[in-house]
Amino acid sequence: MIRIAITPAAYAAIAATLPGSVGVEPQRAPNGDYFVWLDPAVVTRLAAMRGPGESYSDVILRLAKAGS
Repeated sequence: MIRIAITPAAYAAIAATLPGSVGVEPQRAPNGDYFVWLDPAVVTRLAAMRGPGESYSDVILRLAKAGS
């Protein structure tokens, strides 16, 4: 598992859909981000979808918007 930090907006966009296999740390980052633990394959897919200057949170929000 790989730990990444995502913004509260990105977390809110996916929180209801997170499978039980995703770990969310109770303690948040100093800037308010959530720490989530993801399978390395998921992190690799997110990284591949990132555009120039995009964060994992940007990708998550873009995907959530496209799916709604």
